[in-house]
Amino acid sequence: MFEEMPESSFPEFLADFWGEKGWDTSVTANDDGTYLVAGDKDSGTRGLIGVRPDADTEVDASEVEDFAAFCDRKGVDVRVMATRGRFTTGARSAADSADVHLLDPNELATSVRDEGAEHLVGEHDGGGDGDGGGGLLGQLPALPVSVPAGVPVVPILVAAMVVAAAVFVGPTLLGSVPFVGGGGGDGGGGADGPTVTALSLSDANETAATVQWDARTQTELGNYSAPDGQTFVVVQFEASAAGNETVALRDSHFALAVNDSFRSVQSFENASDSFRSTQLPKPVPGNGSARGVVVFLAPADFDGATVVETYEGPGLRFERSHDLAFDVE
Repeated sequence: MFEEMPESSFPEFLADFWGEKGWDTSVTANDDGTYLVAGDKDSGTRGLIGVRPDADTEVDASEVEDFAAFCDRKGVDVRVMATRGRFTTGARSAADSADVHLLDPNELATSVRDEGAEHLVGEHDGGGDGDGGGGLLGQLPALPVSVPAGVPVVPILVAAMVVAAAVFVGPTLLGSVPFVGGGGGDGGGGADGPTVTALSLSDANETAATVQWDARTQTELGNYSAPDGQTFVVVQFEASAAGNETVALRDSHFALAVNDSFRSVQSFENASDSFRSTQLPKPVPGNGSARGVVVFLAPADFDGATVVETYEGPGLRFERSHDLAFDVE
């Protein structure tokens, strides 16, 4: 049924097939030929499909285990892997143990016939683009929601795609996600030095706080020196609550995407009192604001980095501001 479908149309078909059951979907292509289909439901359920469209591919147990581990950490409720190739016996055993649903061409064909969705196959046989569709996951059981750290503009499902690209199909997605803010380097955003950007993943109507931020790199921080071959990326910010409720910001709400990996916030136990007072956790009072600092370690020769909110975060929108005076030495 899928032999004539172009590889690039296969994930679009999955998104359309999925969307007919009420999923809001988004498809992202990676440079290695793989794709991610991420989806949200109004109920808050999150889903993710790792797609390998090559008819000659063979998905093994290690790929399934990596994908499942990511989904567990990121609070993905419905996790699926789909291919026009085949899954090994080991992959199927790993999927059974990890609540990952595997879809090969035969299983997909059965689902298409059962749901009367042959028209979608026809639409994509010619390489047409889908606009978000679905049924595929409507027949799968929901999984319990858990929301550990990872990565979270619009909609929040982009977060799952960013992190999954690093965990499941490699880092190639990092260059194609819409980033907010540019500049960087020593001095907090000058033309020299590597670029530091920030990625907002909260819907405008769901923003808990707006974060005015700037960043710079430095090898010395108080009485700390960065290890050889690395540098500190210091992100200073002022967060303003969007409503009348207090927003608590924690280290686990932030990560740094750099050189195809994600870095956690550094802790400094022996820092000065003035520096320690800028670190998280930090309450942002309702209708008020609070200033803080998060620090990451990155390779000294990194080309660019992106500050992101994790899925544990409350819903932040990043706005670059070069007017923030750095008071961290």
